[in-house]
Amino acid sequence: MQLEQQETFVIQGPQLEVLGTVESRLPPPARKRPVAALVLAVLALGSVVGIGGARLQGLRSRTERMYASQQDEYGHSIQGDFAAQTDAVASLIRVAGNVLGEQDADVQNAQAALDAWNAEADAARPAVQYQLNTTLAGAVDLVYTSAYDEADSKARGQLDDLHDSFTSAQATIERAAADYNTAAEDYNEKIAAFPANLLAGLWDAGRLQTFAPADAAAGTTGNG
Repeated sequence: MQLEQQETFVIQGPQLEVLGTVESRLPPPARKRPVAALVLAVLALGSVVGIGGARLQGLRSRTERMYASQQDEYGHSIQGDFAAQTDAVASLIRVAGNVLGEQDADVQNAQAALDAWNAEADAARPAVQYQLNTTLAGAVDLVYTSAYDEADSKARGQLDDLHDSFTSAQATIERAAADYNTAAEDYNEKIAAFPANLLAGLWDAGRLQTFAPADAAAGTTGNG
C-alpha cells in the first residue's frame, strides 16, 4: 500500500523577502527564537489562507480613500462636499450678519462653529469631523431661522438658497459616509480575528475610525 505524497509548502521569492523584512522590524526580544519563528509561522499561515499583511494594508488604504478623497460616479466626494458646504455656510453667515448684525449671538455662534471646522484640516479623523460637522449644522440652523424671521424678501431668498446648498451637501455627505462606515466596520471586524490582528500590527494596518460620535468611532485612522 503506497502512502499518498503530501505537498510541501515552501515560502520563496517575494514572500520570503517580505517575511525577512518583517522579522527585521520586530522588536529585539521578538527576533529571538522561538518568538520570531512563531511570528513567521503565523505570517506563512496568513499567506496560505489569503490573509497577508500587504493585503490588509491595501484594504485599509482603499477604505481610507473612500473617506479622504474618493469620488463617486457623479464626481462627489465626502471632503469635496464638506468644502462646498463650508463655502455656503460662510456666505450664509455673512448674509445673516447683515440682517441681524455681526455681534448677534447666533451669528457669533455660527462663526465660531465654522472657525472650529476650518481649524480641523485633518481629513484622517472622521470622528472629529463628525462632531464638528454636527455642531456646525446646529449653529447654521439657528442663525438661518433667526435671520429669516428678520430679513426682507431679497435676503430671505439668499438665505434659502444658501441653507438649501448646505443641507443638500449634508445629505450627500451622510449617504457617502454611511458607505464608508460600513466598509470601515467590515475592515475593523476583519483585523480583530487571528491571525489578521497580528499581521495588522506588523504592517501598520490599525483600526479605522467611523464618521460617528467619538465614543462609537473605533480606533484612529491615518495620522490622527
